[in-house]
Amino acid sequence: MNLRALQCFVILAEELNFSRAAERLHIAQPALSQQIRSLEERLGTQLVDRARRPLVLTEAGHYLCSEARQILGSVEQVTRAAQEIGVGRRGWLSVGFTRSSMYSVLPPALKAFHHAYPQVELKLFEMLTEEQTDALRDLRIHIGIGRQPVAVEGCTSYPLMRERVMAALEPNHPLAAQQTVQITELADTPLILYPKHQNAQFKRSVLSLYRDAGVTPFVAHEAYEIQTAIALVAAGLGVTFIGESVARHGRNDVVFRHLAGPGSSYRSTLAATFRTDDASPHLRAFLDCLPPPLADAAL
Repeated sequence: MNLRALQCFVILAEELNFSRAAERLHIAQPALSQQIRSLEERLGTQLVDRARRPLVLTEAGHYLCSEARQILGSVEQVTRAAQEIGVGRRGWLSVGFTRSSMYSVLPPALKAFHHAYPQVELKLFEMLTEEQTDALRDLRIHIGIGRQPVAVEGCTSYPLMRERVMAALEPNHPLAAQQTVQITELADTPLILYPKHQNAQFKRSVLSLYRDAGVTPFVAHEAYEIQTAIALVAAGLGVTFIGESVARHGRNDVVFRHLAGPGSSYRSTLAATFRTDDASPHLRAFLDCLPPPLADAAL
C-alpha cells in the first residue's frame, strides 16, 4: 500500500463518483479504477459498492477512509516541518534525560532555551543514562543528560554538577533521628538499588560505598527509576541513596541524611553527553543554556 493509492481512495470516498474523483486527481478514470481495484486486491476486501448509485463505501471502506485521512495528514505535517527545518525557518532538538536531572540542571536550561528559541521543537525522552548511549549512536537524541555516564566513542561528555549522596530512610528507622549516618550502621537494613539495568553506573557506585566500608549489603529490591526506589523506602522496605538535589524536593514520608565516615567524600556526577561532530546550531545553543562545564572537565 502506497500513499498515492490512499490519496486516490480518499478522493473517491469524498466524491463517490469515479469521473469527478479522477478529474480532481488529474488522472484518467480507468487509471483511478485500477488503483482502487489494486488496493482492494491487496487488502483482500471490497472497499466500494459499485452496484449502487451514487457509490457507497463498504464498512471496510469507511474504516480505511478514516485511517487514511490521518495518515495523509501526518505525512503532510511531517513534510512541511522537514521543509521548514531545511530552509532554516524551524528547528528541533531531541534531549534524553534521567529523572534526577529534572531536580536540578534541566528545568532552568529548558526554560532558557525555549524562551530564546520558541520556534524550535523540543523532543524530550526520559531514559536511563545507560540507554542514552544507544540513543546518541542511533541519532535519536542530540544530547543526553545523565548520571555517572561512561565514555562513548565519538561523543563528548562533561560534568555539569557534582553533589553529595544522601541516604533515604523511612521516618521510623532507628537512624532517622541522627543528623548523619554511616554505611556500617546500615549493614542490617535491606538495600534498594536503582536503576535496574545491568550496566547502571550509579548502582555500581552505591555498591562500592558498601564495599569500601567493609559491608556486604542485602539487596532486597531493584527499582527501574528513582521515584519507585523512594516509594519503596517510604513503604518501609529498606534504604536507598540519592543526590542532594533530589532530596531538596523531598517528601514527608521519607527522611534524607548525609553520609559520615567512609563514603562521605563520594560525589555523584551529572553530565551532558553529545556527539562530538554534531554541528547542529540548536545543540550549541542548548549547551549554552546548561551550567558551564566544571573546572575539572574530566568525568
